[in-house]
Amino acid sequence: MKKNKDIPLHSFKDTVDNVQSSQGKQFESLDPEFPFVMTSFGAMNESAQADYPHRHDCYEVLYISEGEGTHIIDFEPYPVKPNTFYFLSKDQIHFWQLSKPLKGNALLFTEEFLGIPSSNIIRAHDFSFFHDVGQAPYLSIDKKASSMVNGLLDGIEQEFHNGTERSLSVLRAYLHILLTQLQRLYDANHPEGHTQTTSPIVRQFSQLVSEHFISEHSVKYYANRIGISTSHLTDTVKEVTGQSPGTIIRQKLAVEAKRLLVQSNETIAEIGYRLNFEDSSYFGRFFKRETGISPATFRQNTREKYQINSR
Repeated sequence: MKKNKDIPLHSFKDTVDNVQSSQGKQFESLDPEFPFVMTSFGAMNESAQADYPHRHDCYEVLYISEGEGTHIIDFEPYPVKPNTFYFLSKDQIHFWQLSKPLKGNALLFTEEFLGIPSSNIIRAHDFSFFHDVGQAPYLSIDKKASSMVNGLLDGIEQEFHNGTERSLSVLRAYLHILLTQLQRLYDANHPEGHTQTTSPIVRQFSQLVSEHFISEHSVKYYANRIGISTSHLTDTVKEVTGQSPGTIIRQKLAVEAKRLLVQSNETIAEIGYRLNFEDSSYFGRFFKRETGISPATFRQNTREKYQINSR
């Protein structure tokens, strides 16, 4: 997938440069080649609370203990609340509008780090708070859950800062446990989405769509890749998610279109071609059908609302 060069990309390796001690020096334990980072907002420079739209080339789990304002994820505003997790998928756009600085922890990791060498590889797509445009990307937890979660975070922090003795296997195991526990809490708050993560067909469909939705818009393509009929895929996805496969593909396209419209200076036609639409008029009709407004109006309104300067 072609990346939008107009949208700033915060690289995983750049995290090392953004993490500082109180004396302004990097923590010795941070290694740019290590595929997992745990840090705190207090230890990071101002880029960790950036007020301009940007992407990351990794996954992030952010636990906010203090702070006030708004977290904008794919141009949807979410209030900043204490004791709340925010989940950011790879290449997702986000930024902050804060009235009070953030305190809390940040976990950053690559897709490869999350996987395990077995026949049942765990992927970010296995958790409904990643990649799913139909699910809220945050989770507020109560006092009881907070005690359990803080215990896991303490274990991760201790292992991560264990110098040369730290183990990727131990950190990966801790992360799997943390994400699984958060998924259980998330399912309790969003029971309608619970079966999605337990359906192999829907999980595979979700992953394939995330990887190919720009180049492939047809449901038939995904059914063929999975090795089932189009009708079987349609029935299964609709039964589990309440939405048709076509709707899910169109939602992904609409979100990516929003990202490009706001941060790219490309014309509407150029964005349509980038998203594999045959002509600009078809793209315009698609976008208005999905969002209720034209691409040009969305671009202007969103840039004005969030005071985003085109470059």
